[in-house]
Amino acid sequence: MSSTDEGNAPSTQAVRRTPGAVRTPAASLLFPSLAFYTALLAIPFLGLVVMGFLTTSQSGLFKAEFTLSNYVKVLLDSFYISIIWTTLRLSIETTALCLLFGYPVAFWLAEQSPRTRKIVILFLLFPLLLSTVIRIYGWIVVLGRSGLINQLLVSSGFVDKPVAFLYHETTVLLGMATILIPYAIVNITNTLITIDPALKEAGAIHGASPWRVFISVTLPLSRPGILSAMLIVFSVSMSTYLISLLLGGPRVKLLGNVVFDATSSFNWPLGAALAVVLVILTMISCSAAITVLSTDKQRGRQ
Repeated sequence: MSSTDEGNAPSTQAVRRTPGAVRTPAASLLFPSLAFYTALLAIPFLGLVVMGFLTTSQSGLFKAEFTLSNYVKVLLDSFYISIIWTTLRLSIETTALCLLFGYPVAFWLAEQSPRTRKIVILFLLFPLLLSTVIRIYGWIVVLGRSGLINQLLVSSGFVDKPVAFLYHETTVLLGMATILIPYAIVNITNTLITIDPALKEAGAIHGASPWRVFISVTLPLSRPGILSAMLIVFSVSMSTYLISLLLGGPRVKLLGNVVFDATSSFNWPLGAALAVVLVILTMISCSAAITVLSTDKQRGRQ
């Protein structure tokens, strides 16, 4: 080896070590968050999974006796199957309504000045500062038998007696959509304002109509905001408890309600099995949505 090569050898080794030296600190930064989620999310969830295989106890939380009866009851009993289907259907309908009515608002907000946008978003987020119970009771005041709408209907002669608006799936759907729609609007707006206006101008210059520009440019580029809005609204809808309890009453039972019923009756293994099924069903549904949208995106690029 020549003297020139010998002089270059250390520098080459130093360059080769550089990627490893960079990766080590970056990987170490993940440790606190991984430890946090492992301790407060993964381990408790595994505890729920294990508890679902245990036997109900009349004198304690559970008996340390293995059984499949809890998961079998949740997955095969027609009562729980109907509740799972109702929860999934209402969550999908709520997500669809939030996207249907939230996207036009987000599109309008993205076209406004930053000052106007901030003011409108502030008003949208203000209800989130209030308790969910207060907002639900607001709907009860409006839709109750002696509420505002019934008073107007009776006084105007449209009906002879108050209409029972409460304790129906439609009422629960309305309550979930109105409470969760700000999440959809904010997420979609944040994506729309990042779209380069030059892309829309390029489409218009090439003769595309405003509708064609929206379909071919704006809508595909706003897909990340739509996806994040879908995931947030759907996940919260799947785990809702108070909205269905107060607006649906005993007629509308969702998974969150039966989990509470099981734990309040001290049947913790059944409640754990229900909670595990709820989490897994939510994860599968969200993963399916991500896969479908990602597949569409890849097809669009091709």
